[in-house]
Amino acid sequence: MRKITEQEINQIFDFTKKHYVEHYDVQVELVDHLANAIEDQWKEDPNILFEDALQTEFKKFGIFGFTGLVEQKQTELQKHYNKTLWREVIKFVSIPKVILTVCLYFILFNVVRYFQPISEVLIGSLILLSFIYLAVDGFRLMNQIKQYQKKYKKSWLIQSVAVQFFSLPVVYGFSLSYSIARQFFEIGNGETTVGFLYIMTGFGLFHFITIYVLLFKIKPKLKTEIIQTELKFSKL
Repeated sequence: MRKITEQEINQIFDFTKKHYVEHYDVQVELVDHLANAIEDQWKEDPNILFEDALQTEFKKFGIFGFTGLVEQKQTELQKHYNKTLWREVIKFVSIPKVILTVCLYFILFNVVRYFQPISEVLIGSLILLSFIYLAVDGFRLMNQIKQYQKKYKKSWLIQSVAVQFFSLPVVYGFSLSYSIARQFFEIGNGETTVGFLYIMTGFGLFHFITIYVLLFKIKPKLKTEIIQTELKFSKL
């Protein structure tokens, strides 16, 4: 039976690049799939030209070509890390960390309650500073990724996901939730109720827990898996 040659393997790599597959780990997976599929065609008819066999397999990916596959893999990775993020956040409301969470909540609530209106400015400033710190930390991570790419002359899908993960706000809709809560719990003369303070404290604590999880749980995991991916594919 006819086998794929090294030259044809390189042609498949070039083919995937021309069709907008930029991440090397995805290219390797696609090349392996296409090479096996082409050899399966040759089992049936060894006279099929390589280019014709390649085009036949490419057409099976539909009108969007490899784009759909790349997007699917990117979405799967994003979902994986999103689930990891929320799983770690939920641990703070489960035994034994729930005790720590409750203590932090009441400490923050009393700060907000007894130091109004300074407390709102303080919490807002802390949240802003945490976003700035997160952005700076994300910038460092992106620089590290660029260095890896220069070293290996390749990029990985997980690097792209890491950059997106750290480029977006962590707590979605925090400002919107804050504004809605203030409208519901504000007294006519502008004074806030205890109910609003409970809500604001909850939002603030949730934000800080999420930032902690992102920086000290998710980021190390991402960096480790990026390095593992580099080691794995740098040998191919």
